[in-house]
Amino acid sequence: MLYRRTIEVDCPADTAFAYVSDFARVSEWDPGVVESRALGDGGPVDVGSRFELVTRFRGNRQQFEYVVTAFDAGRREVRLLGEGEKARSRDEIRVDRVDGRTCISYEAEIRLKRALRLAEPFLGGTFRRMGDDALAGLQERLAGL
Repeated sequence: MLYRRTIEVDCPADTAFAYVSDFARVSEWDPGVVESRALGDGGPVDVGSRFELVTRFRGNRQQFEYVVTAFDAGRREVRLLGEGEKARSRDEIRVDRVDGRTCISYEAEIRLKRALRLAEPFLGGTFRRMGDDALAGLQERLAGL
């Protein structure tokens, strides 16, 4: 299942990138994430940084570990892979300045594991709503920075 959206936010691009690339803060803006924290030394986000997220999907809590696989602060791009018991996620985030506005492009590909893959065709709408809710939360949070 692929989710791809671009939003505009009311804050500087560098501020937006620093915030959104730090997955320890995801629970502050994504209502589907109930807990998020950095793993390891907690240093600045870079390739190899790891995060633990606990999500809620249809009333069930799922734990994921995300790792940053690509990070370019100059281009304001980050890629992460998330691994959970029942699903895998690949997330790509890019922050750009377009016509004086800060735009965040977010792409997530979620793949269910094992027999759960059979349910993917029926869950697309649910995942789109979850993604839209997360990006709405991100817009609201960044407006306050």
